[in-house]
Amino acid sequence: MTGRMNIIKPMEQAHVRQKVFSSHSKPLGTIQIDVDDLWVYYESIHRVPPANLPAQVYEQGIARLLDLFARFAVRATFFVCGRDLPVQAHWLREMVRHGHEIANHSTWHRTGFARLSAAEKRADIVTTQVLIEEACGQRPSGFKAPGFSFAPDLLAVLAELGFCYDSTILPMPWAPALRSLQRLLSHGEVDGSHYGRARHGLAPLHPYQPDMAAPHRPRPADQPGQPDFWEAPVTTMPLLRLPMHSTFVLTAGQPLFDAGMMLVQAKGVPVNYLLHAADVIDAVDDPALASYRFLTTAWSEKRPLYEHMLHSLSEQYEIVPTRELIERLATAGQRRKK
Repeated sequence: MTGRMNIIKPMEQAHVRQKVFSSHSKPLGTIQIDVDDLWVYYESIHRVPPANLPAQVYEQGIARLLDLFARFAVRATFFVCGRDLPVQAHWLREMVRHGHEIANHSTWHRTGFARLSAAEKRADIVTTQVLIEEACGQRPSGFKAPGFSFAPDLLAVLAELGFCYDSTILPMPWAPALRSLQRLLSHGEVDGSHYGRARHGLAPLHPYQPDMAAPHRPRPADQPGQPDFWEAPVTTMPLLRLPMHSTFVLTAGQPLFDAGMMLVQAKGVPVNYLLHAADVIDAVDDPALASYRFLTTAWSEKRPLYEHMLHSLSEQYEIVPTRELIERLATAGQRRKK
């Protein structure tokens, strides 16, 4: 299979920590959107989705996001599940038409993705690769497992399939606590691999070439022969390593976002900010989803905060698709080595 970036060569990991500036003197950043339709949220707490559940995240959420991104000059990366294709193929074509990247978010968004065998992971990922390429003509070069459910063999599978990067490792040590909190709030089951592992709090906050034997650590410079592959972790708050992506901000409020962004800028992190397309839909009237506050809040209430986040991100960073971010960081690092 093809799709590998040819531009990236091994480089010193420290180079990526430094700010990389665009021609407009803004540091680079990226925004990722997990396009999880409502069936994902029911299944994530082990509930059966209602019959005839509308595709509200596509029919309402994607349209709103495309308009917002056009307004704030954002080119983003959408992570899509194969289960929604080919029915939603026209929305993928709209994403591409607006200059966005399409990435692979698995076929079925299975809980416990980490526990699948390598062969099962491969089959699931390949299915969505084919469906996305047939839908929009763009072959994904990035992957994110559902629920940040990570196992080390995932990277070898992705590298063998020709992927350029993964964004599954969530760099924070609070995964066990968050799983317990979600169980309490949802009164349901939460998979033991959801949010990853506590040791992922040791991972860098910037894109890095992972050590395949310990993927939460950068590859040592003296280890040639490993795949030319990158981990692009979703940004968590520097120092505290608290999650600061949109679903947490919509629950905790603007101070979480503002504090996180202040630390991100102070530390020179090339931001990888995570949104969910379900953030921007109208309120879902189902008590079963009450633990997902962002789903049960009216869009009119969420919109000012969402626009604040996008305004801040686009003012402080040149927001580009994740693959482009990695290419440009790698090129800048190679130039510094010469």
